[in-house]
Amino acid sequence: MRYVLIAGMFLLSLILPGTLFHFWSWSGIKPDLLMLLTIYIAMHHRLLGSAIWGLGAGLFEDFYLGRNVGMYTLTLVVVAILSNWLAERWYRENFLLTTFMVFLVTAVGQILVSFLSLGAGLHWSLSDIGRLVIGVSLYNAILVPLTYPWIHQSFVRGWLRYRPRYER
Repeated sequence: MRYVLIAGMFLLSLILPGTLFHFWSWSGIKPDLLMLLTIYIAMHHRLLGSAIWGLGAGLFEDFYLGRNVGMYTLTLVVVAILSNWLAERWYRENFLLTTFMVFLVTAVGQILVSFLSLGAGLHWSLSDIGRLVIGVSLYNAILVPLTYPWIHQSFVRGWLRYRPRYER
């Protein structure tokens, strides 16, 4: 059941920004739900598992979007490693601290996406990059109080909790 839920959340995080959040965008800014899911998973897994999740999710998103293959792969691996590193040093039960961490890690990820996009030939101004980084980071941080309590409890005590083979 754990893997089915993770796969469902993964698919929703790819589909919802183009459908539901298209209507809830602020000046064209939508949340990066796959980055948010990567942060949550990296906070509750070990470093290698987090990096592998970021690699797989990034590759899938690159192929899903169909342009600039490798951009989201690199970004989500960096986001997963940074989230895991910060989660080891910060208290995961504190939702205010988690909100700040999501804002910070999303900002790093969006800056990386922006500069990789510039390297791929997109012509963005610095004001556009700043608006994108701040907007997506704020949007993801606003979603933390709505989503993180349920996901955290599920990773700790619920269906997303890892159970060793002998427990199953």
